[in-house]
Amino acid sequence: GARAVDDDDDDDDAGAAPLSDAEMKKLDADAAAFASRWATELSKSAWEEMGVGDDERASEEKKKKKGGGAKDARAAIAAASASIDEDDDFAENYYDYDELDVDDTYFDDDDEDDLPDVAALIAETEKSIGAKVKRRRRTRRDWGKLPDEKLPRVAIVGRPNVGKSALFNRLTGTKRAIVYDQPGITRDRMYVRAFWGDSEFMMVDTGGLESLPGNPGAAPSVDAVGGFEILPGMIESQAALAVREAASLVMVVDGQTGLTTADVDIYRWIRKNHADKPLVLAVNKCESTTRGEEQVLDFWSLGGVTPLAVSAISGTGTGDMMDQLCATLPAVNADDEKESGEEVAEPLKVAIVGRPNVGKSSLLNQLSGDARAIVSDHSGTTRDTIDSDVTDADGNKFTLIDTAGIRRRTAVAAGKDKPEELSVGRALQAMRRAEVVVLVIDAEEGPSQQDFVLAERAALTEGCALVLCVNKWDVIDKNSYSMNEYTKSLRSKLRVFEWASVVYVSALTGQRVQKVLAAAVEASTHHRKRLSTATLNAVVQEATLWKSPPSRGGRKGKVYYVTQASTRPPTFVFFCNDPKLFVETYRRYMERSLRENIGFPGTPVRILWRGKGVSGRK
Repeated sequence: GARAVDDDDDDDDAGAAPLSDAEMKKLDADAAAFASRWATELSKSAWEEMGVGDDERASEEKKKKKGGGAKDARAAIAAASASIDEDDDFAENYYDYDELDVDDTYFDDDDEDDLPDVAALIAETEKSIGAKVKRRRRTRRDWGKLPDEKLPRVAIVGRPNVGKSALFNRLTGTKRAIVYDQPGITRDRMYVRAFWGDSEFMMVDTGGLESLPGNPGAAPSVDAVGGFEILPGMIESQAALAVREAASLVMVVDGQTGLTTADVDIYRWIRKNHADKPLVLAVNKCESTTRGEEQVLDFWSLGGVTPLAVSAISGTGTGDMMDQLCATLPAVNADDEKESGEEVAEPLKVAIVGRPNVGKSSLLNQLSGDARAIVSDHSGTTRDTIDSDVTDADGNKFTLIDTAGIRRRTAVAAGKDKPEELSVGRALQAMRRAEVVVLVIDAEEGPSQQDFVLAERAALTEGCALVLCVNKWDVIDKNSYSMNEYTKSLRSKLRVFEWASVVYVSALTGQRVQKVLAAAVEASTHHRKRLSTATLNAVVQEATLWKSPPSRGGRKGKVYYVTQASTRPPTFVFFCNDPKLFVETYRRYMERSLRENIGFPGTPVRILWRGKGVSGRK
C-alpha cells in the first residue's frame, strides 16, 4: 500500500502525495545501505581512536621491510589460486604472524639469503592448478557441523615460554591466544576448533608448567608476571585437566634453549600418568634452515618419541607435525556425523566484561558448573578470553566469553604490565563478536565512570544488547527496599542505559546466577526484533501528533517515511526534509516513543536521520 507524505517542505498546508511501492522499496534499500555504512564507520573510528589501526599499519610496514620477497611470493600464489577456486578460503584462515609480538632473536639475518624465488614458486603453482581443480581442499565451510563435545581434543603442553600459544595460533589459524615474550602469559585453558586434511578436532592451549601437576609446592611462591601468590598450582591444575580430557597430546619444547630438566620431568610425568595417550614432540623455534635440524638432536635422548622440528613463526614443519598428529586421532562416530546434518541453532554469544576483580571468572564458573577459569582475590588474573559452552534448563545454548578486567586507558598505559594492553584488546574484541554483553558491577563499590565507558562501548559502539549484573549482592546489608533503591541509584548513574536489564547475583554462593542467562535470552529476543513498516509509521505518526517537530528559520521539520534498516541492534532510518531541523531533544523523544509503544528492553536502538531521497521530490 502507499503512505501519504507532505510534498512541499515549506508549505504546511500542502496536499498529501502517496509514496508508491517502488519508492518505498528504494527508500528501504537506501536505509539499509546507509545504516550499514554508518555502523562500519562508527566501529572503525572507535578502534582507530584506540590506536589499533596505527599498530596494524606499523606491523605491515615492518613485515614489508623484513622478508618482503616471501610476502610477495605468498601474495602472488594467493592471487593465482584465487582465480581458480573462489571457494577456497585459505587466505582467510592463514595465520599471518604479527612480528611485533615476536622476540627479535627469533629472526636470523642469515635467513635472508634463503628466501624463495618468486618466479619458481608461481611456476610451481601454475603446474598444480589442474590438480586443485579436480580435488578442492575442504575448508571451514565444510566443517563446524559437529558439536564441540563430539570432537577429539588435542592439548598443547610444555614449560613456560616455549611458544605454545604461538603454535596454537598457527595451527588454529587464529590470533586468539596472547603471544608475548614473557613466561606466565597463558593461564586458563583455551579451546578453538581446528582442522587439517580430513580431520577436525578441538585444540586446547594451556599455561606453562612450572611444576608438575599435583605438586604446587615446587612452583615459585610468587608468579613472575603479576605477583599473584595464589596462582602457583592453579595453572598446573588447568593444564592437568586439559591433558586428562585430551585424545592426543602435543608437547612443545624450545629448540634454541635445548633439552632442560623441566622438559624431562614433564615428559616423564606424561608417560607415567598418561601412557595411553599418543604424544607428538614439537621442537619449536627451529626456523633456521642451517641450524634447525641440529637443534632437534638433543631431544632424541628422551626416547620413545620422534622429535619434530617446527616453527610457530614461519610454519616450518607444522605440516608434517599435523599429519602425524591427525594419524593418532580417533575416528569420528558415523552416527554423530549423521546427526550433525540437522540444522542446529547457533549458541547465543554472551561476553562477560567489567573492571578488574568484580567477579567475572567466578560468574563464568558458576554458570558453567565447572572450574573453567582461574579465580583469585587479586585483580588481573584472567589474561585471554575464555569461551565456555553452556545449556540452561530450557535448552537454550550459550557461548559464555570470560574476559580480562578493563581498567581506564590511562591506567593501562601507565602500568608496567605490558601484556595487559593485549588482554584489554582481546576483551574489546570479545564485545565485537558477542551479541549480548553482561557488564558485571561490584555491589560494594557501585557503578563507576569506567562502568559507564564500558557500557557505552558495548551498547553504543558495538551495538550489543546489555545486561547489568550487580555481583557480590550477598555482602550488602539490605532490607526489602534495598534492591529498588539500588536500582534507582544505578539507573541515575547510568541514565543513558536505563533500558538495560538489571540482575542481582552472588557468584560466590550461586544466588540468582541463572537469571543472568534468562536476561540475556530476553535481551537477545528484542535485539533481533523486526517491525513492519506500517506499525512503525503508525507509532511515529502518533508521536508527531503529540509533539510536533521543531522549526528553525521559518522551516518546520517533517518526517516523511520511517523504515527499519537492520536488526542486532534494531536500526531505524527516519527520512525527513532536513536532519538539521531535528534537535537532540526531539530525537531522544522519538526513541522514547518507540520504546514506550513497542518495547526493546535490554537492547540499544539506533535512529538515523536522512534527508529525503525520493526521486522527483525535494
